[in-house]
Amino acid sequence: MRIYLCQIVLSGSIALTSLSGLTTTYAGWQPAAVDQWFDTYGDISWDDERAHLDNFSIALQEDPNLVGYIIVYAGRCACVNEARDRALRAKKYTVETRGIPESRIKWIDGGYREEFIVFLQPAPTGAPAPTTSSTVKPGEVKFTKNCNTKTSRRKRSGAARGYSASCPEKSKSPVR
Repeated sequence: MRIYLCQIVLSGSIALTSLSGLTTTYAGWQPAAVDQWFDTYGDISWDDERAHLDNFSIALQEDPNLVGYIIVYAGRCACVNEARDRALRAKKYTVETRGIPESRIKWIDGGYREEFIVFLQPAPTGAPAPTTSSTVKPGEVKFTKNCNTKTSRRKRSGAARGYSASCPEKSKSPVR
């Protein structure tokens, strides 16, 4: 048996399409050869991030047999515990605001990549957890010292991170 999850998301003027497949075998659920992530996003505004999490929650609400995985990778320039903090915030939103049972949302700190990125993946209950693929070694990460999760200026601007991290060598894309 093969199950495919298909989602088309309209974000501004961009349509995002994703397909995820799982195949059941004698060993249980295994990723199908055509696997792709349900949704991904980078360091975007909190309003935009909530839109991604809303679509993720809708997929989970439509099928009570799915578990939702939130995999977060901090970037090469990161705050200490940034991936964990962002994953917990996303989980809190899906549980408290969207009403998904806490037991159905799993978060994974994926490690580090060149840029901050979040992967969202629903999977059937009992399927193996998604594997992580960190591309930057912890020793290569620049941890900023002025990370402040309560920065009011950033909060007002809607910046998703909520941190006031600064890395001179990192060219920060404008908040979308």
